[in-house]
Amino acid sequence: MAKFKRGSLTLARQVFNTPQLIIQDDLQAIAQYLVSRANGEVEITPKAQAVEVKEDLSTLSDQEQRERRYRQLGITNGGKRGNLEITGTLVAKSGEIDADCMELTSYEKLFSTFQQQVNEGIEELVLHVDSGGGSAFTCFEMASEVKSLANEKGIKIYAYIDGMSASAAYAWTSIADEIIARPDAQAGSVGVVVQLINNSKMLENIGLTRTFVYNGDQKIPFLESGEFSPKFLSNIQTKVDKTGLEFNSFVAKNRNMKVEDVIATQAEVFDAEEALKVGFVDKIMTKSEFFNEYLPKAKSNQSTYFLQSEENMSKEKLDTPAVEELQANADLPIQLSTALEQNKELTTQLAQVQESLTALEGEKSTLSSQLQELTEKYEKLEQEKVQQEAQAKMQKRQAMLEEALGKDNEKLQDILTSTEALSDDAFDIVAQGFGASVEKQQASLEEKGGEGKHTETQLSFADKVQAQMKKLK
Repeated sequence: MAKFKRGSLTLARQVFNTPQLIIQDDLQAIAQYLVSRANGEVEITPKAQAVEVKEDLSTLSDQEQRERRYRQLGITNGGKRGNLEITGTLVAKSGEIDADCMELTSYEKLFSTFQQQVNEGIEELVLHVDSGGGSAFTCFEMASEVKSLANEKGIKIYAYIDGMSASAAYAWTSIADEIIARPDAQAGSVGVVVQLINNSKMLENIGLTRTFVYNGDQKIPFLESGEFSPKFLSNIQTKVDKTGLEFNSFVAKNRNMKVEDVIATQAEVFDAEEALKVGFVDKIMTKSEFFNEYLPKAKSNQSTYFLQSEENMSKEKLDTPAVEELQANADLPIQLSTALEQNKELTTQLAQVQESLTALEGEKSTLSSQLQELTEKYEKLEQEKVQQEAQAKMQKRQAMLEEALGKDNEKLQDILTSTEALSDDAFDIVAQGFGASVEKQQASLEEKGGEGKHTETQLSFADKVQAQMKKLK
């Protein structure tokens, strides 16, 4: 039986059956890694225990100590710029998971690092983004904390997308005052996904039977058949919709967009030019253009930027149409929340209808089987009835011919066979004709005294029968 390495179960709980802000390819890769790891297909090399070496800082000058702190905290430009790396798979907490060969970045670590950078007196922050996303848990909370602290300290945030900024990574990217993308970068995937794993078929294939003994209908997600229950799927969909609304609203607020415009992107990942048109990025620059040309100039204009921002806010207060638009947009989350509640009710009703439909399908199958059995029995009885009627009919006709011609008449069976196709009325006429002919012959023999002799009349009797049948036809 596969054994989970320490930390794998924690990671598995965060990956499976939980809303994620991550692109599908990355989620599939992580899931496959966890499954392979649990099955022992991934060899984990034990890490050597880190030996803490205490450095004697007393020998360093204040300047050297400060430079050392800057390197550890990712501070550049003489202490003026803080840098945060939003790369790899994003998770909620640091130190919670032994990442092995997986590149993980935690929201907790990003925020704590930024706090320390602020304490060192940075004046600007650059987010270096290249990630397909990760966990939804605490994503918006921690990103908002960074944004609030930056606003409080007057620190402008830049985000440079050096590859991909998708899902949770874009949530963090959206808090930037300016988003710059590399020409071949990608951005978007503002959506939520849940990966459900059902290993019932696998267990069945290897001869294992899984049985749950539980209290509470929602304690387990499975039906007796092993499939996920409609109620469980309905609850998951509700969580996904709620997280999706929160994500779209978060991006809309940070990017000064309408919520419906963000929703309209339908979690698509855009190239740099498309992202610029949609409003997900502000500029497209090469790495050297951004760091060597744009940032130095932007720094000199930073004070002007904040003055203009305050000025624009004052103007917006006086701009009545803008206020009306903001008020209209403020109602959108409420409207969307109401729509989600209605959707939840409809989803529950649909689940109930599906359960009823499943039960009716079962009844239909049973009734169809019963109908098939009854139909086969009916057809068999009909065949027996036809055979019995045909047999009775032939017995009746044989009796009539025997009465007319005699039981020992050698032509009896030939006549029965040749008259089989006649209707009962036609056969009655033929049989009566036979009887009349026999009586006439017997009377003629008695008159001539030739009783017991074969006459020419007797010898042509069969020919007369055939002639009479022809007339009837």
